[in-house]
Amino acid sequence: MRDLDFVGKNVPRVDAEVKVTGDAIFSADVTFPNMLLGRLVRSPLPHAKILNIDTSRAERLTGVKAVITGEETPFVFGVSHMDQTPLQTEKVRYVGDPVAAVAAVDPDALLEAMELIKMDYEPLPAVFDP
Repeated sequence: MRDLDFVGKNVPRVDAEVKVTGDAIFSADVTFPNMLLGRLVRSPLPHAKILNIDTSRAERLTGVKAVITGEETPFVFGVSHMDQTPLQTEKVRYVGDPVAAVAAVDPDALLEAMELIKMDYEPLPAVFDP
């Protein structure tokens, strides 16, 4: 059996000092000129049929650059994943299932646009335990 270099041994973390001092840079800390912010609008229901998603008010909001739903999203997965679309189009299957996406120039416009999106659902029976 070969000797393992790291298993069962103390290994110094090379990033410990920058993390402890708060100097570490994470991807959320990186900004670029004219960078947009984006967020997903998610389902509040565990299982429901999507009847309508109205994004018109959010699209007209100053500072909003794009609002998309599953209908405008190109299908990007292979045939074996036909039910795994980036944004749901017909049915949500869990609380937090993404149904729309918003891109805006600042956090205030982003959050306001998310609130202006009107979603109509028909709740369906859900299973909560085995």
